[in-house]
Amino acid sequence: LRERHPGIGLDDLEIVEVMPGTSTKVAVRVAYDAAGRAAGLPERLVVKGGLEAHSPALGPMYFNEMRFYRDVQPHVAINSPACFYAGNDPSSHQSIVVMEDLRARGVRFCAALEPQAPETVARRLDAMARYHAQTWDSSAFRVGGTFDWVGGRHEGWSVTYQERYLVPDVWAHYVASPRGTAVSRVLHDRDWMCRALADLGRLHRESPACLCHGDTHLGNLYEDADGSPGFFDAQVARAPALFEVTYHMVAALDVVDRRRAERELLRHYLAALAAHGVAAPTFDTAWDAYRREIAYGLFIFMINETRFQTEAVNTAYSARFGAAALDLDTVALVGAAT
Repeated sequence: LRERHPGIGLDDLEIVEVMPGTSTKVAVRVAYDAAGRAAGLPERLVVKGGLEAHSPALGPMYFNEMRFYRDVQPHVAINSPACFYAGNDPSSHQSIVVMEDLRARGVRFCAALEPQAPETVARRLDAMARYHAQTWDSSAFRVGGTFDWVGGRHEGWSVTYQERYLVPDVWAHYVASPRGTAVSRVLHDRDWMCRALADLGRLHRESPACLCHGDTHLGNLYEDADGSPGFFDAQVARAPALFEVTYHMVAALDVVDRRRAERELLRHYLAALAAHGVAAPTFDTAWDAYRREIAYGLFIFMINETRFQTEAVNTAYSARFGAAALDLDTVALVGAAT
C-alpha cells in the first residue's frame, strides 16, 4: 500500500474470507495507523493472486489482469474496482492486485444463471462503446505506444490456451460432458472449430481494433447502486469491438430475448459508438461480424474447466452460444472447409 500511499502503516490485518477460483481472492479487514486513516483507505480490501495448485500454468493470464489495473485503468474510462496495488514477480507466475471489496459499497453482482433483460444489456453496451471509442484504431497500440503490450485475442498466450483444448482427446472429453449435450452435434466438429478460430484470428488482424475488457460474461460484471455497469476480472485484449459485443450479448441474454432484441441492440451499440465520434461500421458489416464471433464464445464455454466455472455455468453459456450459432448460421460464415 505504501507504493501509492507512502508512510502509512497497519496496526492489524484479519483474513475474513478466502475465495478460490481461477485466481484466489482473499478478503481482508485492515486497521490502519493514523497516517493510513488520514489517507482515507478502506477498511475492507481484496487481495487477488495466483494461489491455487493450477496457478503456475496461468501466469500470463494473471499478469494480463494485473496490467489492466496498473496500466489500463488510469487511462481508460471503464467503471472497475478501485485499485491500491498491482504488481508481479518476474521470476514466477505470480501477480498480485489489491483492490476495494465491492461488497462494502453494496454493488449487485451479475450471475451467469440469471440472464439479463435487453434494457440492461443496452446500458452495458453504452459503457462498452464509451471505452471502445476511446481506443478505436488507436496509435497507442503501435510500438512505443501506451498499449503496445496489449495482445490480440488470437495471438500469443491466448492461442496457446486454445491449442491446449483442441487436442482431439481433450475436445472429445468436453463434448461428452453435460454442456456438450446442450449443444447440437453439428457444433461438435473439432476440425470446424479449429478452422473457425483460425479464420477469426485472420479477420481480427485485418480489422480496426480497440481495447477490450476481454471476458465480459456475466460472472465478471456488476452494477452500482444506481445501475451503472461495472467490470472486473479483465483479460484485456486488442481486438475488433464486435468480438466483445457478441461475447457479452450472447452470454447475457436469454435465448428468446436474444432472438427478439439482438438486431436492435446491435444498432443501439453502433449509434453509441457514433455518438462518441467513431466512424462506426455499417449495420450489415457489424451483423456479419456478430454472427462470426459467436464461434469464439462457443469455444470458450465448451472447454472451460470446472475449476474455473461450474458445469452448470458452462452448460448455460454453451447452450446460449450453441443456439445463437444455429440461429445465425455461424458455421456457414466462418471455418468453412477448403
